[in-house]
Amino acid sequence: MKSEVPSKGLEWTNLILGAGLACAAFLFAGLPAAAWNAGIVGTLIVCCSAVALYRYGAWAEWSNLTLGSWAVIAPFLLGFGSAQAAMWTHVLIGLCVATVAIIQLRNSRTASA
Repeated sequence: MKSEVPSKGLEWTNLILGAGLACAAFLFAGLPAAAWNAGIVGTLIVCCSAVALYRYGAWAEWSNLTLGSWAVIAPFLLGFGSAQAAMWTHVLIGLCVATVAIIQLRNSRTASA
């Protein structure tokens, strides 16, 4: 396990994206499933990114990859896919978080090889 983050900038990006998703929960007050999902998933992304900034581990990136993927499919599985603002917020932030996690995983694999 490597203790240094491959890119602190990318890790901060995921932390900010997670905070944005968590804050977006307040905008979705009329849609309880969207609000709860945004709040919980956003907070978990923030926590994983903060821990990775403190002590990097691939598990944090795998967690963010999973959380980002969940954010992309959640609107359709939880039934708020027809609410355009909630759906697009989840999909776009989820894609960004998952992409950053993939880049971080690739960079950490390259650095350790």
